[in-house]
Amino acid sequence: MRKTVLILLILTINLTFSQSSESEFEFRNLTGNLVEENGQPLPGQTVMIKGTETGTTTDFDGNFCLIIPKDKTVFIELPFCFDQIFREIKPTDNKVELKIGKGKRKSKKATRNWKKVRVELNTELNKIYNSTEYITAEKNICR
Repeated sequence: MRKTVLILLILTINLTFSQSSESEFEFRNLTGNLVEENGQPLPGQTVMIKGTETGTTTDFDGNFCLIIPKDKTVFIELPFCFDQIFREIKPTDNKVELKIGKGKRKSKKATRNWKKVRVELNTELNKIYNSTEYITAEKNICR
C-alpha cells in the first residue's frame, strides 16, 4: 500500500511540473481593416496566413482578427478579384489597414521577401498552427 501511494505521489508531482513549464509558442492578435481605396469596407473577404490553412473573413465593416506567432514575421494573403494580394506582417505590427484598389494590389517587396523564406516559414508555421498552444490561443484571442 505504501509503495502504491509513493508511486502515485511521484507521478502526480512529475505531472504537475511537466504541465507548469512554459509553452513552446506564444501568440498575439493582429487586427486589421480591409477597405476599397475610396474607404468603403470590404465585408466577407478571406484573409489567410500565407503557407497555412489558417485564416478568417472580414466582418460587415471590413474588420478582421488573426492569431499570429508573437515574435515571427508572417505574410497574409487576400484572394481578391482573380489576384493574390500579399502583405508582410512584422513582429511589431499589431494593427494593419489594407486599402485595395488600382495600383494597390501587388506588393513586390512582400512577394520578394516571401519567396526568400517560403520553405522554412511554411514548415515552421504549420508546426505552430497544429500545436495545442494554438488551439488554446484560438479559444481566447480574437473572440
